[in-house]
Formats: sequence, C-alpha cells, structure tokens
Amino acid sequence: MVFSSLSFLFIFLPLCLISYFLVPKQKVTLRKYILLFFSLIFYAAGEPLYIFVMIATVAITFSFSCKVEKHSKTALALSICFVLLPLIIFKYLNFIIDNLNILFGFNFKAIQLTMPIGISFYTFQILTYIIDLYRGNVNRQKNVGYLALYIFLFPQLIAGPIVRYADIETSLSACKESKDKILEGARRFIIGLAKKVLIANQVGFIVSEIGGMPFSQVGTSMMWLSSIAFTIQLYFDFSGYSDMAIGLGKIFGFNFKENFNLPYISVSISDFWKRWHISMSTFFRDYVYIPMGGSRCHFGRWIFNVLIVWMITGLWHGAKWNFVLWGLYYALLLMIEKFIVHIFNLKLKNIITTKFTNIIRPFTYLLTFILTVIGWTLFMHDTNNFMEMIHYLQRLFSQTEVINPISIRALDLQSYIPCLLIGIILSSPLILIFKKIKAYTYPNWIIITGKIINDIFLITVFILSIIFIVGQNYNPFIYFRF
Repeated sequence: MVFSSLSFLFIFLPLCLISYFLVPKQKVTLRKYILLFFSLIFYAAGEPLYIFVMIATVAITFSFSCKVEKHSKTALALSICFVLLPLIIFKYLNFIIDNLNILFGFNFKAIQLTMPIGISFYTFQILTYIIDLYRGNVNRQKNVGYLALYIFLFPQLIAGPIVRYADIETSLSACKESKDKILEGARRFIIGLAKKVLIANQVGFIVSEIGGMPFSQVGTSMMWLSSIAFTIQLYFDFSGYSDMAIGLGKIFGFNFKENFNLPYISVSISDFWKRWHISMSTFFRDYVYIPMGGSRCHFGRWIFNVLIVWMITGLWHGAKWNFVLWGLYYALLLMIEKFIVHIFNLKLKNIITTKFTNIIRPFTYLLTFILTVIGWTLFMHDTNNFMEMIHYLQRLFSQTEVINPISIRALDLQSYIPCLLIGIILSSPLILIFKKIKAYTYPNWIIITGKIINDIFLITVFILSIIFIVGQNYNPFIYFRF
C-alpha cells in the first residue's frame, strides 16, 4: 500500500483517523495500540508473510534490551547480528552467492526470495535504538507494544525517514496531537502528495520511455534528458514521500526530523550530503564513520574510513555493483573536495573576499548539480556489469547522436517536459526567491489573506492529485526497492 493510492487515501487513512480520534485523548495506551494495529494492517496489506519476520525482530530486540542497557557487549553484538540477519538474507544473500560463483567457480544456485518492503529503513531504526540504549542515550522501552509501535509506525515504516528512537521516545507514551499540528500535518501531506503525483510520476514517464529504448538508439542528448529527468523524479518522489510521512506523523503527534533541505541548491558535494536523505547520511556519520575514527586520525586511515563508509552506503541502496560504484564515486569526490579546500585555505585564504565568493557560487552550484546527475546515472541502472556502467557514463560525453525516427515527439514525451521544467525550477536556487518573499514582515490582513489563498491552493492541488491518480496507472515509489 502506498500513500498515493486511492485505497490508502479513501479507505485506510479515514478508518485509521476515525478509530484513533474517537478514543478520548486521556486513554493514551488504547490510542497507541489502535495506531499499532493499523500499522500492522498497513504493512500486512503489502507483505502479509514478512510481518512475522518483523514481529520476531521486535521480540528479539525487546528480549536483549535489558542486557544491552547494562552495557553488555555480548548482548549488543548478538542483538545487532540478529537484527541484521534478515537484511543480509533477503537483500544480500544472492549477491554474495553470485560473487562467490564468479570468484571461486562455485555453482551455487540463487535462492528465490522477495525482499521485504522497507527492510533497510526499519532495520536501521532498530539499530539506532539498540546502539543508543547501549550508549546510555535513551531509556529502555519497557512496553513491548510501544517498542513495536516505534518500529511499525506506518508513516515512516517502508521508506523512511530513518527515525531515531530518541526523537520520538516521549511521543510513544503520550498524546501530543493538537488542532494546529493536525492542520500543519495535513498541509504537509498534501504538498508531499502533489510532489509525488504531479511531478515525480509525470517526469518518471520520460525516464521509463527512454529506458525502454534499445541502448544503441539512445544518443548523448537523450541520455542527458533521461539522467536529468531521473534526478528530478528521484528527488520529488523521495522528498514527497518524506513530506507525507512527516505530515502524517504530525497528525498523530510525532515530530519526525526533516529528511531533505533543497539538495539541488548545494554548492559542494559535502553540502549536498548535508541536504539529501539527511536521516541516512547522519546515521552513517554517527554509527559508522565516527566510531571508526572519522577524520580524527592519520591520512591513510581517514581514506580507509571514507571508502568503507561510502561502499556500505552504496550497498545499503541495493545489492548491485553499480550501487557500490556510485558510493565510491562520492567517496572520491569528497576526498578531492577536502584536498582542494585544504589547499584553498592554505594558499588563497588571504585573497578571497565575499564578493569573489558570490561570483563563483553559481559555478560551484552548476558543477555540483552536474556531478550529482552523473552519479544518478550510475544509480538508475541496476547492473553488476562494469562494462555497462562504463557505457552509460561514456554515452553522457560521447556526443553520439543516433539518426533514427525515435525522438521526444515520437516517444510522446513533449507533454511531460513542462513538468520536468517545473521540477527543475522548484528544486533550483530560484526557489530561494520565493522563500525570501515569504520571510518578509507583512500586515496582518495580508498574512490572513495569504493563508486563505494557500489553503485554497492546497485543496486545489489535492483534487488535481486525485484526478491524476485516478487517470494514471503509473504510481511507483522508487525507494521501495531499497
């Protein structure tokens, strides 16, 4: 079940809201168990068998938590192993088998397994609880139902953001809903729905149609169109889902942290990773990179740390070598960037002025965006074949234009180009102009009028989103596959 489906919008969500808010606010436990019940139904609607895997994981986590709280390294290690085991089996086992066959000439057969939806996200959430409990950063959850709710909570269950237990610890055992939060959450949900349905889905048609062409017929310009379209589709798809998750969380009294902060206005690669999928990047920073020593070590060790973290980051997204290469691509860019910054600070610090910085800023933005598009080109093509990866990258720069009848018009893509342009504008530095306008101090009557116009606009956008959902069958969530 996805948030942008009619069954969720007009059956599941209304039933959940009615059942939850009919219970008096004073009956906290009953409300939370109703939310847990609907969260189980939500997951079971898509993965009825794998829900038992999750229940077993919750039971193991709960049983080990008492020893982990007492700083038992054995309990910590065992609980982490048990939590990671389903992820390794369902997501990486066949990848391991394939590579063992290639390296050692074995003839192991692949195991037919369907990966549980959202397993990467909820596994990492459990790990944050276990590790923070061991570190003494959170208190042990003594109610197994509340612990299960933290893991199963449907707004963020299948595609994040990765919510740390510390961030919602108090909200699990209290009802913090309010009229203002509910309205704020509803508005945020509609914005996310519109980003997903009106932009991501429409731009996705461009990616799908070009991806369906024989590679020999894809010229350089068409390859760039596909890569840029995927860049926009992925952002509005995933950030749209995060907006909906954050909005739903607010409706039920939970404050999830932001997962995106206009990543395509970044002026460097490090800046990009402070803005893109924030919950994931901070997870790897706090639970992998820093424990390994971070940057407070000798140069060789730092390079090792960066390579390992980004290789794991790539593998987290998928059990294919293109994801590993994508991760190492960013590791290399970050190392080059740090080296350049180091030289810059040592050699040029005295001659750089704010005016000069403002002059080069548009160029650094454009360079960062181009490097990001190149990275997404690797990311979008799931493959273990290194030659295929090289061919995709070569096609971006080969200046190859194949003369054939297939064109934007022949593929019937012209109607989706405006959505692509809107997506580019809304994710570019131009959006900062609207933010500055919004930040001005206005008279009360303008503020009130603006809120009314905003709500009318959101209602219109919601209706339009429903019309698009009804009229189109193309409604994927890209990050579900991770």
